[in-house]
Amino acid sequence: MRATRHRGEVGRWGPPQSLTSTLSALANLPGGGTIILGLDERTGFRPVPLADPQGLKQGLALKARSFTPPIRLTVSDGTVDGRPVVVAAVHECDRSAKLCRVTASGTSYLRGYDGDFELSALEEHAFLAARHPPLFDREPVADATRANFDDELLTEFLRSVRERDPHGLGRFTDDAELLRRVGVTAAEGPPPSPACWPSAPTLSSGSPDS
Repeated sequence: MRATRHRGEVGRWGPPQSLTSTLSALANLPGGGTIILGLDERTGFRPVPLADPQGLKQGLALKARSFTPPIRLTVSDGTVDGRPVVVAAVHECDRSAKLCRVTASGTSYLRGYDGDFELSALEEHAFLAARHPPLFDREPVADATRANFDDELLTEFLRSVRERDPHGLGRFTDDAELLRRVGVTAAEGPPPSPACWPSAPTLSSGSPDS
């Protein structure tokens, strides 16, 4: 049970305080993780008596609500060496909602080997960048015009869109309108950054920097 995504805790009467960072860390971990309550890490993860398993499960559910966003748990009963334990599967936080933070402090954690570590500002920025795709590559290219495009590739691109999506984008018969709709050109004329051009087939401009 001693692995990156698993953690044994004593928790005889209620969820241990150390679970706060672990719950956040596992919710931020791809695939989530599993927590087993009723094992003593100090004695080699041997089972210990649980005074109130039902109360322990209720405490876990309540604790899961103390995060933003709330943590999703699947709690079940288990046994180790014939003794009852409480098994809590921590579901990964939805990528669009990460980071999973402790509501009271605003702190978020990551799991590393056998410990929980507070995220650095740089790590938090990486999570947020993944949560909201950056839009800087949609900025129009200064001084670029349709003349920068390769005419042959432009014609092939328009043909491909109309063949593959005749009832969607392909229904626009005006070339200028279609190019604007798919994001190849901006509303006022200049094409956006090449990074956001459609990829099948790829539309090329006259120069790498256009």
